[in-house]
Amino acid sequence: MSLSIQDEFIRANRIRALVTPALLAEARAHPPRGGQPAALVEVLDFLRRNPDPELPRYAVLRTPDGFAVVRRATVRGAPPAPDGADRHATRREAEHAVLLRRLRDYGLLP
Repeated sequence: MSLSIQDEFIRANRIRALVTPALLAEARAHPPRGGQPAALVEVLDFLRRNPDPELPRYAVLRTPDGFAVVRRATVRGAPPAPDGADRHATRREAEHAVLLRRLRDYGLLP
């Protein structure tokens, strides 16, 4: 990972402690546009301000059978690659799946 020393410390000592099953349930329950608990806001802010170029970047695409999570291409102009065969009924479910993937990428989930 290419986090700064300070961000690595924050990830290991602050953010890791905040990521709990209760927080993940809150993330699933609250829309991504406000109204989240402070701990969830802190975790989301950490993920948003620390895009690691070595980790995948995700996007949500609408498909005929729901919403799919894809990995954005590392080369500009190249098409995204599907990240699994899962399809989600709503965009909100797909966005939650992206959150779980990002937490896993940062080693914050098993």
